[in-house]
Amino acid sequence: MSLRWRGFRRDSARPGELPDEAELRFFEGLQKLFALPSVTLPRKVRRICGADAEYRGRVVVSAAALSVNGIVTNSYCYRGRFTISYVSGLFYMHEGPFVVAAIERLGSRPQLLCFDAHGAAHPRSAGLATVAGMLLGIPSLGIAKSLLVGRIEKADSSGLEKILYRGGVVGFVTGRGRERRYWSPGYSVTLAGLKRIIAGYRDTCLQSLSEAHRLSARYLDYEDQS
Repeated sequence: MSLRWRGFRRDSARPGELPDEAELRFFEGLQKLFALPSVTLPRKVRRICGADAEYRGRVVVSAAALSVNGIVTNSYCYRGRFTISYVSGLFYMHEGPFVVAAIERLGSRPQLLCFDAHGAAHPRSAGLATVAGMLLGIPSLGIAKSLLVGRIEKADSSGLEKILYRGGVVGFVTGRGRERRYWSPGYSVTLAGLKRIIAGYRDTCLQSLSEAHRLSARYLDYEDQS
């Protein structure tokens, strides 16, 4: 497995500074751009990428880990600094640019992106997983550790619990206890497609995300020691 590293800094904002109204309107509008043409999820998904980020103060390290046929073969870490604070419902503004940057520098284009975030299971039906996938033009999904909106319905014949929000299904739930995960479609992934991904690629998706989390945490610790 190859690992590449690159850093950059942006110091245009003070800690705790919030975006202005124009920025908020821009990103809220971005989350509604569903008119963009979708791309087709391959019948056999060979290249699955997990992306995550770790923070300390204003420093952020994002990582993308690419699995090919179930084996992590490539990864990239990207270092930056936050310019705005987290705004509820607009997680993309906080973490999105950094995970996108890491994915863009992988050197091999994934067929599916997995984010430690939400997709359709979001107040605006388009969380970080949706926006990042749309910007990269790659099918995407969110695999979150906690429920953001809606309620959980008992498992159906498929064995999957459903996430219900505003009268419809917006995702599925897997695992129990600390392993419980909330899956929702992002860009160019349907609910049927998400079910297929969970059935056939669940372990690879989780493995890729776990590796991205491990790498981002590792290099954030390295930053502290250097």
